[in-house]
Amino acid sequence: SNIRHKLYRAQPERWLETIVCSDVTRIDTSLDPRFVYTQLFANSANERSILDILTVNKSGRLVIIELKSSEHIHLPLQAAEYWLRIRQHLEQGDFANCGYFPQMELQKTPPLVYLVAPALHFHSTTGLLQRHLSQWIEMKCVGLAESWRRRIRVVMRQ
Repeated sequence: SNIRHKLYRAQPERWLETIVCSDVTRIDTSLDPRFVYTQLFANSANERSILDILTVNKSGRLVIIELKSSEHIHLPLQAAEYWLRIRQHLEQGDFANCGYFPQMELQKTPPLVYLVAPALHFHSTTGLLQRHLSQWIEMKCVGLAESWRRRIRVVMRQ
């Protein structure tokens, strides 16, 4: 990795996003690297928020990747909010209508969510929230090695 890049230390989450997007298959080999959309607005009625990464796996299922470079108590709930919005857009056919995922037949299955962070930096409540949300949302924690700024290496999957 380019340690002189301005995002390397100044904006760690943006740096993490940059290196994950350069090859999403490092997070999961089933992800399709042809379709990686970043910093998408996840809008609902009166709220606007920005989703880190939206991609798709090779079988056509949407995948939301929410990134954190440090411990964050709201990570699972934030991802659940994005999941609701993305699922709604999927059901309404908005992705095809807006030109996303060209030549890809998207599954109607609700999106899969990956919570990606350094393995030692998941908040202690993440697992509990993940279990409570699991009856509705398929959500997986992907823990990265502490050397993630130089190279993405997955060391944990839950």
